[in-house]
Amino acid sequence: MSVSYRRATPRLLSVVTLGALVLSGCGEKGEEPTAAPTAAAVTDTAPADGGGTATPSDGGEGSRNAQASTSRTPWAGTKQFVTIDRAWTEDGLTRLSVRPAQKKVNTRFDTWEIIPGTGSFTTVTMAEDARVLLTTPVRGEDASGGGRAEPLPFSQAEFVSLLKQMDATLSAGVGYDLSFDGAGQVVKLQSLFRP
Repeated sequence: MSVSYRRATPRLLSVVTLGALVLSGCGEKGEEPTAAPTAAAVTDTAPADGGGTATPSDGGEGSRNAQASTSRTPWAGTKQFVTIDRAWTEDGLTRLSVRPAQKKVNTRFDTWEIIPGTGSFTTVTMAEDARVLLTTPVRGEDASGGGRAEPLPFSQAEFVSLLKQMDATLSAGVGYDLSFDGAGQVVKLQSLFRP
């Protein structure tokens, strides 16, 4: 073995060990990381309590301001999977009462399993130009232009009307992928297909 390989081996092992510690989260003194998860992680595995919001640990003035801004727009710039309790129009804007949920692939039936969250619902506002894409059962079986699982575009007013017409027990079992802009408004809503 040459001298350069002998010198490089301990360095390489140090880098690999440090990388493993960072990826595994070791060395955090038993605390959960406070950084928000990536948008991809939030989409499919959003915790039932809507976690993932960073909370500053210092008790100074900056902490209070940061907490106030994150409490007003906790999902700004993220994607969330939610259930929707109700939708309505107020002051020309569409508002949704949502609660984080989880979705899991049900490989036995090749469908999604919706796991509703617990706790209170949160009101979010849709941007004026937000896209609404609906699948069955929200848009009904008879929508022309595509298969039952194909998301088709609808207006926000049509979505509000369709949601009000749905049976409450059926509506509670439907999940939605929501994309939020930096101001915390919904810019895209897509219902998850349920046979």
